[in-house]
Amino acid sequence: MRNQLIQLAVIAALSVSANVNATGLVALPTAGFTVTAGSNQVAGTTGWVECNTTGNYGSDSYTAPTTGANNNCAVFPGGQRNLTTSPVSTVATAVNTRTTTSITANGETLGTLGQRAWRNTANTQCIFAKYIDFATSGTFDYNPSLSGSQRLETNDVALGGYSATATVNAGYYHTSTTDSPVFRMGRAFTSVQMQADPSNSLNPATGFVRRPVNSPAPASGTEINGVGQTASPGTIVPTAAQQTSEIRTNWVDFTLDNTGGVDEDGTSSQNSPVLYVQSDCNGTITNSLASSVRIRQTGQETQPWVTVLTSGQAPNSANANF
Repeated sequence: MRNQLIQLAVIAALSVSANVNATGLVALPTAGFTVTAGSNQVAGTTGWVECNTTGNYGSDSYTAPTTGANNNCAVFPGGQRNLTTSPVSTVATAVNTRTTTSITANGETLGTLGQRAWRNTANTQCIFAKYIDFATSGTFDYNPSLSGSQRLETNDVALGGYSATATVNAGYYHTSTTDSPVFRMGRAFTSVQMQADPSNSLNPATGFVRRPVNSPAPASGTEINGVGQTASPGTIVPTAAQQTSEIRTNWVDFTLDNTGGVDEDGTSSQNSPVLYVQSDCNGTITNSLASSVRIRQTGQETQPWVTVLTSGQAPNSANANF
């Protein structure tokens, strides 16, 4: 992903989404949202919202969120990756200190997971913060179709454990120029492949959908939905069924674009932003819910599909069921 450092808002890009200027965590209800048909959009019910609408989901240069522009779903609590401050002032009592753990995949370190949680004074709400710093070295090849050894390109991170909450609030904190923004997020388990138009990388390719709808629903437990690995982005048009993602209340999926190596489409954003999910809780958490963090390479360019599982903090008594 070409990491755009220019902070000026591009007015033309604002027409892509009706909600590009609205800081704060965004509500993701179990009922989802109604969407109408439009450019790269089919009509129906969706669990997804668009966040940073610049950069075409990482296929082109993005403009970082600021307090004045391109900031839907974005928060600015300060403290960067130290996670010193909750993004919501009424849910601000620390449950724990920041922790960092290594993520291991294919016999080597893929990255480092940072986490922290806060609760409200009534012990009815918690906010879970997570970020991933991806390792820049390693020998495992995540795209053998290319020469050399390719690092994982992460296009989605799905976080589980929230089925007890009717409406979660979610968002992200873009801490530095090495972060990707969040391009979209949804109350969903299944990530949906996105590719760029081969003639214009600022637009999605034909058939790829901005906010995936519920129906026809992928099979339960489907990690990624799309056309699969391609020789070149945008050369295979997906069917309608290959661009859906059913609302799954236990999960929040964040679409971003990260790699510890070099992205096929240009320069790279190494790290995720800080990802937040606010949910019901009893004031306590589980520190290590197995398989509740799912890191996915979804084939934005020519990569094969990959999912890496690791454990994460979640509400007490939560599960990682689909």
